[in-house]
Amino acid sequence: MKDINKKTKTKLLLSFLENVPFDGWSWETLYFSAVEIGLIKSEKITELDKDNIRSIFNNSLVNIIQEFNIYLDNEMKESFKKSKSKNLRIPDKIKFQIILRLKAANKFKEAVRISLGIMALPKNSKIALKMLYKTCDVIWRSCEDKSTDFSFYTKRLVLSGVYSSTLSYWLNQSDFTQAEDFLQRRLDNV
Repeated sequence: MKDINKKTKTKLLLSFLENVPFDGWSWETLYFSAVEIGLIKSEKITELDKDNIRSIFNNSLVNIIQEFNIYLDNEMKESFKKSKSKNLRIPDKIKFQIILRLKAANKFKEAVRISLGIMALPKNSKIALKMLYKTCDVIWRSCEDKSTDFSFYTKRLVLSGVYSSTLSYWLNQSDFTQAEDFLQRRLDNV
């Protein structure tokens, strides 16, 4: 079952994320989600079924978070490509992409909150930093950043601070426009 197609894996991931606020970030939630989308045909899940479901994410709950991050990056990137934003200034392109990413995550806000808690554990810090770097790199590359010198890294480092603080602010707001205003202020400061 590890070799399921990408569409089915994404469907399982999204079902899992929808169930996280009710059932937590656990294997049991993943098993329930597999039944919910019809990946497992029976309500009674065998140990073999459980092994197969866990193997989809390489037997790691952290890998589910990584898949979630990839999903959000892809959603942001695709939405940005479809938009008419090619002629925007760089700061506006960055802002627009962060907003697109937050909008893609909005349906899964509680799952984002829980996943951030998991990634804040010291044992997950290296993976968390890689995921943050990758997101910032996707944003800069979508802005057609061609830098190869020291600024390549400083741009991503500065953006990681802007994105992280905006994400934290967004998690604690019910009004999306407040998060957008916060992001604009952070970009103006930079």
